[in-house]
Amino acid sequence: MSKGKIIVASMMLFCVLCFAAVAVYFLLIKSNNAQPTGQQQKAAILQVAGLSNGKEDERTLAALFEKRIIARQVDLDRGVLLPAGPRQNVQPSCTTLSADQDPAQVRQRCSIADIYLVQNNVHEIQQIILPISGKGAKSMMHAFIALAPDGRTVKNLFYYEQNETPLLGAKVEDPQWLQQWPGKKVLNDAGQPALQVVQESAGPHDEYSVDGITGATMTSTGVEKSINFWMGDRGYGHFLQRVIRDNKLLSG
Repeated sequence: MSKGKIIVASMMLFCVLCFAAVAVYFLLIKSNNAQPTGQQQKAAILQVAGLSNGKEDERTLAALFEKRIIARQVDLDRGVLLPAGPRQNVQPSCTTLSADQDPAQVRQRCSIADIYLVQNNVHEIQQIILPISGKGAKSMMHAFIALAPDGRTVKNLFYYEQNETPLLGAKVEDPQWLQQWPGKKVLNDAGQPALQVVQESAGPHDEYSVDGITGATMTSTGVEKSINFWMGDRGYGHFLQRVIRDNKLLSG
């Protein structure tokens, strides 16, 4: 009888463990593939712009977004802003990227992308906010990077959707790690991506280098690859090069 009870208990435990494993698996799949909501993105845009601490209610955030944020679209191939006003009925062309074209593992690249401009109270453009995404160690990571009007200098970086390992890769959201980003440059003097996320490097870094996350080399590499991908020719590179050449471009 005792042996029979042990067998039954073992089978029940096995079933419970199988159920838990399946539940965790589907939870991770959902987390890795889920796209951020529009409300998440608006809140993140205001945070990366330094206009929100993440504690405001939805009505306050909506009013602030309406007042200070200008949503625009960019033709990535030509590097030009599409006309302002109501969204243009332009169908972007989307292509599947091969592995050698896709260091950030975004899989698909479309020719038109949303960007956001931050204006002050007298309608001067203060920041360019660009959505970026890329694969970390175990998940797709979604962020916004805020650049100065020069198109090169980082004002802020904010990861708002990721499923990296807690206490390791998940530190991409850690304010202490993110505080090293302002003032860094994502493009060199030739307008080419130049950011480096370095691991365990002694001594001071130059204006293109930041410290990686200790114990999270794959996540740190994913940050570097995703930012350089989006700052390059398949991302916002052509547009940013135009901004560098013409500082009046954003006022158009």
